[in-house]
Amino acid sequence: MTRKKSHPPLNLVLWGRVAAHGRRLLQEHLNAPCRFFAFPTPAKDGTLPRELARADVVVASAFSESMAAAAPRLKLLHAPGAVVDGFSLKALGPQTTVANAYFHGPAIGEYVMMTILALSRDLLKMDAHFRRGTWYGSWIWGTAPPAEIHGKTLGLVGYGHIGKEVADRARAFGMKIWVVSAHPPAQTPRNIDFYEGPGSLHKLLKAADYLVLACPLNDITRGLMGRLEFSSMKRSAYLINVARGPVVQEEALYHALSTRRIQGAAIDVWYQYPTEDRPFAPSRFPFNELDNIIMTPHVSGWMRGTQENRFQLIAANIDRLAAGRPLQNVIQCPRRHQAQ
Repeated sequence: MTRKKSHPPLNLVLWGRVAAHGRRLLQEHLNAPCRFFAFPTPAKDGTLPRELARADVVVASAFSESMAAAAPRLKLLHAPGAVVDGFSLKALGPQTTVANAYFHGPAIGEYVMMTILALSRDLLKMDAHFRRGTWYGSWIWGTAPPAEIHGKTLGLVGYGHIGKEVADRARAFGMKIWVVSAHPPAQTPRNIDFYEGPGSLHKLLKAADYLVLACPLNDITRGLMGRLEFSSMKRSAYLINVARGPVVQEEALYHALSTRRIQGAAIDVWYQYPTEDRPFAPSRFPFNELDNIIMTPHVSGWMRGTQENRFQLIAANIDRLAAGRPLQNVIQCPRRHQAQ
């Protein structure tokens, strides 16, 4: 009888809070034997470089050049989410595969519709007034009622995982769907009313009642929305940004909201992020003093389903690595396999 060959456990480093908090889910789904080394916060005793030196797999949201230099045998660098712009990809060894994970589309689609409905009804202001006994926004107060979102135009910049989930939900509310994407199809899908390339951005801006940014941050989209673009929008329009903060020029956004150039916004992605557990302003401008913005701390995709699906994929990829099988969601292949 031939005994099945056993492989030594993989050394798995979980770097950062998101990765470290996924340890339980990884342990539930992994079949390959692994030794876990979790670092939810920076280690000051030198243990991180020691564990990186023997790491086979690292799950992290960021990976610097110095970390890459400390991990000469790293086989897999896996992001716990979709974004890998915190990885020093060029510094990685030739044997390292880089992969990411999605599954945030449904959660962000729900967030977008939640904020569209809240903005359309002025929900936060209505709640604040009613807590003080003022029947603001009601027929009793006698104010003009708001318009339904049914029949309004949703403008989507980007039509990837997130954009498609937003469009599906907005269509259920009877909204018209306009899309501008870097890769428009030859024929507009049946459930989309307008679908063109980046050259039609200003056409979309003029039509949109709700503008949703769902594009990646790159050299083309950085600073995409500035004063000129805001001037093309309806004064009654709203902006919802679930892409990345720098897609919108920071000062232009503050100006557009503070001067009521647009009606309002829901912003989930920002310009400054904390590194410690203490109060921290997300911008150099006082957005918190404005009454026409919903501000959230980058939570649109942070839902239980997102996390569970992502770590299930990461576990599957680690099992694939251990078995010598092709990985899913590969961002960068080992350079030894790339054409010279």
